[in-house]
Amino acid sequence: MYIINPTRKHSYRRPLNIFLDTHNSEIKELANTIFKKYFNAEENVIIKKHLEVLILDLYIAWNTDPKLEIVIQMSPNSYTKVRRYNQLNINKIMIDVVTVLINHELIIGHEGLENNKKITYVCASLTLKNYFKKIKVSVFEINQYQELIILKDNAKKDIDYEDNSNTKDIRKVLEQYNEILRKTFIDIPFLEKSYLEYKGKKYSVNQHSKLVRKIYSNGSFDKGGRFYGGWWQRISEKQREKILMDDRETIEIDYKSLHPVLAYAKKGIDFWKRTNTTKYSYFNDSYDVSISAIKDKEDSRAVVKLLFLTALNTNSEKECFNKFRDQWDYELHSYKGLFSDIFLQELLDSIRDRHYQIDDLFCSGIGLDLQKLDNEIIEYIVSDFTERNLPILCNNDSFIIWKEQLDLLVNNMHTAIKWVIGGIVENSQIQFNQFNILAFKDDILRNIDKSIPDQNYSDSIIKSSISSDRCVGYIERWNNHKIYFYEKYDHFKQ
Repeated sequence: MYIINPTRKHSYRRPLNIFLDTHNSEIKELANTIFKKYFNAEENVIIKKHLEVLILDLYIAWNTDPKLEIVIQMSPNSYTKVRRYNQLNINKIMIDVVTVLINHELIIGHEGLENNKKITYVCASLTLKNYFKKIKVSVFEINQYQELIILKDNAKKDIDYEDNSNTKDIRKVLEQYNEILRKTFIDIPFLEKSYLEYKGKKYSVNQHSKLVRKIYSNGSFDKGGRFYGGWWQRISEKQREKILMDDRETIEIDYKSLHPVLAYAKKGIDFWKRTNTTKYSYFNDSYDVSISAIKDKEDSRAVVKLLFLTALNTNSEKECFNKFRDQWDYELHSYKGLFSDIFLQELLDSIRDRHYQIDDLFCSGIGLDLQKLDNEIIEYIVSDFTERNLPILCNNDSFIIWKEQLDLLVNNMHTAIKWVIGGIVENSQIQFNQFNILAFKDDILRNIDKSIPDQNYSDSIIKSSISSDRCVGYIERWNNHKIYFYEKYDHFKQ
């Protein structure tokens, strides 16, 4: 095989996307030309299909950023045989196709290992780039063939399942929701190229990086069910603040301490009365536990929050401490060497003391049950926006919407959590107001006139809007989107 510099770092890469296909004639003609010239085989529909998938994804990567590499699985067992998750039926034949292209210097390959499995990092060679320069494929010509409901076993491996009325109903909502996202222009106005950098990685921001799925855990539809997918879930909060939808400004709101709230509800306890949260307080919450070794308040809170949530999601203190260290972002926050078992044990004891009423829930594995509850909350909100044909983006427990839809979102969040808690607490008398359940950012609070109790949130938020400058690349993508979905925007004009 033709290998160049196998010791180089490969931080800028992504997996081969086996879910994309196109009817674009230029891609098909290029794949046919390469097949005839470099493959010593008779006309073979299966091989040509694998070649088309690879050529298309290499073209997308090159068009996004010529430096972007694609990760190819080189172990035959790495390709799923479950047709539900592999609708184009891509299998180990891809290994042979990749090998031929490397040997004929159409792609550059670098061998490696990932999760103890053989992989190859590939990108287009100069020869293939010259082919690419002669063709043009629109993002709207690329189709996605991906299952929207994923079921994983205890080893986090995708497994098959029989559809029933429940999965069919969930898939119907997901299809409607994804159709709204497909027709909504979701972008950031300062991006000249259609990708965004975060923590040393680059993420595509385009028409086929918006698909949202639901993933269930432990072989059961009673576990998990989180909305997963969409490039906005992989970037920072500051970057998400810049997102525009259909060239209109957005706002992100999330629940305050959602899992602690649900944990207390499991015990029939009013979390807000228990923690004495004030009406306009942001930091006086369940993660307000002091750490003498960390002076920065935001860093201290981040440590407490991660340990708190990890403790709810693990079955033992040892597992909790190990997972905490695995999940902590040492690049964003240093503190290397600080998080010993002794340090984390003392901090967890402090968290237990502060939250003694739910002490038995820590390291009990209750996290999956809480995740199911928060996913029911998210599903309630997303379903309502979908029925109204309004775009909404999910990021864990937060939501990104048009600023003028803020009142609708707040009312939905309030109703959803009351509905879920009412379903798990017998004869619940829990009372709370809309301010307490939401983690408003300080800049949002400053725009709310506290002297007017019934003032709509959106009244002040919209007045504070600041128009963003649009770069040339953004304007071009926005114009292309409007041209393709002209019926939608012509309808708005009327």
